[in-house]
Amino acid sequence: MDTYTTHVFSYRFEGREFTVDIIAKNEAEAKSRLKALAFARYDGRVVARMPIEVGPFVRIAVFLRNSYDAIFR
Repeated sequence: MDTYTTHVFSYRFEGREFTVDIIAKNEAEAKSRLKALAFARYDGRVVARMPIEVGPFVRIAVFLRNSYDAIFR
């Protein structure tokens, strides 16, 4: 089984410094993944991150929230 680790890259934008985390097997793969970001597409914004361990309640809550958004927005 491959072991993935988080690699951190920093960049400057409009006078401020930011970081981005890339999960990869090693530094070389992380750099390749970083280059691939130039071809990325926008999928939306993160509203919250929830651990999967919290069980089915979170899945139900997310389903209901997404259904509400789909119907009323």
